[in-house]
Amino acid sequence: PSTLSTARAACCGTRTATSASISTTNATSLILGHRDPQVTAALQAQAEKGTAFANPTEPEVELASLLTAALPSLQRLRFTNSGTEGVALALRAARAFTGKSKIAKTEGAYHGTSDHASISVTLRVSEAGSEEAPGLTAKTLDDMIIIPFNDAAAARRIIEQHGDDLAAVIVEPVMAGIGYVPAEAAFLEALREACDGQRTLLIFDEVQTLRMAPGGAQQWYDVVPDMSCLGKIIGGGMPVGAFGGRADVMAAFDATEGAPAIPHGGTFNGNPMTMQAGLATMRQLTPEVYERINERGETLRHQLRKWRAAPGCRFASAASRRSSACKLTDRPVTTYRSAQGQDEALRQKLFLHLLNEGIT
Repeated sequence: PSTLSTARAACCGTRTATSASISTTNATSLILGHRDPQVTAALQAQAEKGTAFANPTEPEVELASLLTAALPSLQRLRFTNSGTEGVALALRAARAFTGKSKIAKTEGAYHGTSDHASISVTLRVSEAGSEEAPGLTAKTLDDMIIIPFNDAAAARRIIEQHGDDLAAVIVEPVMAGIGYVPAEAAFLEALREACDGQRTLLIFDEVQTLRMAPGGAQQWYDVVPDMSCLGKIIGGGMPVGAFGGRADVMAAFDATEGAPAIPHGGTFNGNPMTMQAGLATMRQLTPEVYERINERGETLRHQLRKWRAAPGCRFASAASRRSSACKLTDRPVTTYRSAQGQDEALRQKLFLHLLNEGIT
């Protein structure tokens, strides 16, 4: 009972639980919970003014200014309608800037559903290297290089081996799909150094990790990528994505002096409804609020560690750094491969039990 009550309180984002029914946060996008009053009011007010316009609007400029001030890597920023779009455009920008064709990603990482990002997401370890990818061309498969997560020496070796053809390395600083497993600082530092030595761009996928600190994981680790991809919380529950980085890389999208090298249109890119919801959310996420949310995550993990010590318990919390994200696993997890072979039936039973207790 004490663990369940702790879970109820800790899972509520910035609020205290007032009932046994806890709403989902829509894949981490609703960091303030459902129907936040300020977000709701901002959407209602904008709806009275108009929901979409062909040209940039003031809320778009304001949200872009807020994000570029918060994240060290963002000198220029563009909005999309999903994280998938943001990743796809960041990869294209890297290819255009470097003149190289190949992209490296970590094994098992999820970066959306664009063609190149769809490779090595869910695969049997025994079949690694021979993954079937229906609908993808052989050239797409050939252009992807897979590196192991949290193996700095192997990452350096692979990047150096393919450096002449490698446009970018994209990585989640905290790998969500295997249990919000944080990268070791030495791993991200090795990626930064190896990319610098090969004129290869380093891209952080911060679609989920922006919820961990005002400046995202790059602030946490003090490792600045060349480009970053965003989503989830920056839209306040509305469809959103964004990508940005160094001014010289993002210049490919600049249309102020004629046709850009890379056209980027989109009927609803940066639409004012999403921008207002994003502003209403991000303005509430002060450093103190981030700290409070992360403290609740740590409180939950502390209680889970006590639970794990009970006789017969088969779960352990995967996250080892202090944040609001964690996932129950039945063993320590540091890589995609170490996450394989877990008791999914047991996890499903626990999920249903928590659901019955009002924790969703």
